[in-house]
Amino acid sequence: MQGHDSERPAPDLVVERMIRAAARAGNRLIAGGVARIDVTSEAVGGRLRDALARMGARFEDSVGRPAGFVFVDAAAGCTPLAGPARPADPASPLGAVVVGCDGGVRSPRAEDAEARIAWAARGMRATAALAGSLAASLSPARAEPPRLAVSLVLEPKTAAFSLALADAGCEVAVFSAASETDPEVAAALAATGRVRVFAPTAGGAGGIPERIDAENAAATLDWGPDYLVDDGAHLIRLAHTGRTAALGRLRGAAEETTSGVRPLREMAAAGELRIPVIAVNDARTKTGFDNLVGTGQSCVLAVTDLLDAAGWGAPGAVGAGYRGAAGTRWVVIGYGPVGVGTARFAAALGALVTVVERDPVRALAAVHDGFEAREAKEALPAADVVVSATGVWHTLDAAGFALLRPGAAVAVAGGIDDELALDELRAAGWRRVPAAPGTEEWVAPGAARGPIVLAGGGGVNYTAAEGNPIEVMDLSFATQLAALVRLARDDLPAGVHALPAEDEHLVARAALAARAAAADPARAAARPGGAAQPWTVHRYRAPGA
Repeated sequence: MQGHDSERPAPDLVVERMIRAAARAGNRLIAGGVARIDVTSEAVGGRLRDALARMGARFEDSVGRPAGFVFVDAAAGCTPLAGPARPADPASPLGAVVVGCDGGVRSPRAEDAEARIAWAARGMRATAALAGSLAASLSPARAEPPRLAVSLVLEPKTAAFSLALADAGCEVAVFSAASETDPEVAAALAATGRVRVFAPTAGGAGGIPERIDAENAAATLDWGPDYLVDDGAHLIRLAHTGRTAALGRLRGAAEETTSGVRPLREMAAAGELRIPVIAVNDARTKTGFDNLVGTGQSCVLAVTDLLDAAGWGAPGAVGAGYRGAAGTRWVVIGYGPVGVGTARFAAALGALVTVVERDPVRALAAVHDGFEAREAKEALPAADVVVSATGVWHTLDAAGFALLRPGAAVAVAGGIDDELALDELRAAGWRRVPAAPGTEEWVAPGAARGPIVLAGGGGVNYTAAEGNPIEVMDLSFATQLAALVRLARDDLPAGVHALPAEDEHLVARAALAARAAAADPARAAARPGGAAQPWTVHRYRAPGA
């Protein structure tokens, strides 16, 4: 681990590295997880408990359940872990990861692609519960199994989801862009012979990524899916433009992202959307967990992983080397669910967060969440780290980049193509200077140094890390399954549709059961709208009425 040259790392940095290691060791979700802290340093232990609590973790000594995250002085000397096949706690199928203050880590997960896929499958029990009757729901009247195309970032969780669909009796194909594909996972998934893979594999031939992506996207639609799980609505839009023959068979789609729902609503308003699409992104079981908690955690930890590995020092910091997020100024652009999550997790690590938000109501919410809210022209010149969390093209344009100090780090959370206006920088003569892995410096004409862009301007959590944690993607995939069943059962007209509340409840109950938790049952005689009394009963009735 990199420290302060020969100095021992400060407690804040030790804590940050321990939390990052715990999440990274098995692509696990801190929020909702159970932690145990057995460290002798009161400073480290206190900071660790505070940071974990602010991230939504629970603690073994208060919930009475075995910990999934164990923090100790030295991982090598810890009591052996429960075996991954038979974990001690049935509510924690992934067992426990042990992280030491010394940088040691012990995790039950092996690191080859097959093991990572199996690990993800074991942790996605809500998805497994909802996949059980999928084939019957999708194709009750046809002899052949339904064809499902999945267009998502291809990493272990997506591979496990695809195999769950195949287990349910569906024919499955997966498409993923080259920049969003783990080629070892793609190769392992293709090797099963159960899923058609339209993505680069570890043994695939080289070529121009954009051309390969276009060919694979077209081939996925030519394969003839009945239903489509899309990310960014890219394949839905392709089916309405360059591959319109696919619409002859395509019965409906489910859209995963905010950036994908937006163009679909434009298509529907213009009368151009020819299939029903359920806006899975807008479901409470997706946005409130995947966008807010999962993306918030995975992006903040991916940013700090990259900066630590690069030995990054904040602009104007005294001394060289990475000193942690604590005390650095983060500017989060956009305060939707992804921005809220990003601000929350950065602040939990001790960062000072300023929000830039055009919606005055959201900006007001940021202030009441304890953050500063400022205009970009005021916030950007003081920023150490800038995170774009809008899903909007050219959120940070060339004028915005010009406001940044040399060495300021810039990343995208979630993300769409060209959310950072790097094309504008190229046109204006800025130079791209590769630096440490996953980082590159952009230098303006005549300048000696410039800001540091992370992960090539792509979504930092899936471009430079493993994407959102297993537990939160379990919720997203279970919500996708509920949407697919709804598309098959209901004769929905073309357009964008919300997932009904009863389907959200179905997903949430499955996820609660997987976590050994439950919701209180509704009253059998509950009144419409939740009213406590008949509407004729009120405070100001006349006496005797």
